[in-house]
Amino acid sequence: MEQAKSADISADKEFAAILNDFSVFNDYDELWKMFHLVINTGSWGTSEFGGPVWLMDFSLANLKKLYPESPWIPVMENEWSKGKLFGGTAESKLLRDFSEWFEYRARHLINQLGLGNVIIKQETSFDGNISLYGWGIFLDVVQSLVGGKVKRTHEQLMLKNNFSYAEAEAVSHGIFLTCLKSDGMVRRFPCFHGSGIHYVKHSDTYGDCYRLNHFSLTDGYVIPETVPEKFLMLIVNDLMECKAQGHGNRADKYGYTVPYPAMKFEKYLDCNRGYEQHFHPTADVFRWKRRNGSFEEIKVELPQIDAKYGKFWHRAFPPKQNWREL
Repeated sequence: MEQAKSADISADKEFAAILNDFSVFNDYDELWKMFHLVINTGSWGTSEFGGPVWLMDFSLANLKKLYPESPWIPVMENEWSKGKLFGGTAESKLLRDFSEWFEYRARHLINQLGLGNVIIKQETSFDGNISLYGWGIFLDVVQSLVGGKVKRTHEQLMLKNNFSYAEAEAVSHGIFLTCLKSDGMVRRFPCFHGSGIHYVKHSDTYGDCYRLNHFSLTDGYVIPETVPEKFLMLIVNDLMECKAQGHGNRADKYGYTVPYPAMKFEKYLDCNRGYEQHFHPTADVFRWKRRNGSFEEIKVELPQIDAKYGKFWHRAFPPKQNWREL
């Protein structure tokens, strides 16, 4: 009994030392186990909301569900409970770094494999806990509806890293895989974000309800949604169906049209690799070199789409929850 107790104390001290020296860039076996579980148990259409979006959920609630015995979970729950600021986000450096640990690797996985229509959900972050990945020019349309910021490389950084004219044009016009961050994203949708006329109908139960300000098969007043990953999935589905029906094909003043989103893209942008070519072919297997020289590898199998859907693959993943109509 004493030996077991002594071993527990030793383990607690070792874990405390790990937490004290925690870094987003270090490798931790337990966290890698959780990372693999999240990636290997999800895909497009598998979340509670369904739809043509892959939700990579690294929230504490989901990590606890997948790996309840992990010693990291109660520690991070305690960090979360220390205080809630800025709309309910726990202000804890350790929790934020823990959350960023997963986001950092998931972001590299998405880019290396060229995956489109992916949401990363993390527990907390300086710039919001939701990121939607896809073709930049498509994300520009989503951003016009919900706010937030589509990530692009700064012009000065492109000059410093010797981007070619074609590469700079691709980045400027959103012809590359990037993400929409949620730092400025609205807390509910629909809302009065963006231009256009909004028709409002008040409900004593749900407050102000709206007609959607974009193409949608839903016709009528809808109840505001407060879960970002849900309304993002519904908007993405609506916009993809819009393209499938031939709407929105008029080119802008630069000659660009918003493309139908792909599940996997052929190239990704890496600003830090080389001075001659910044767009690189995407991979089929995600490989991450750990500091001890070993590799973490994850192969993502793309879902097989029935031929009856043709190129409009979103129709194979209908939403499990639709807009709530008044």
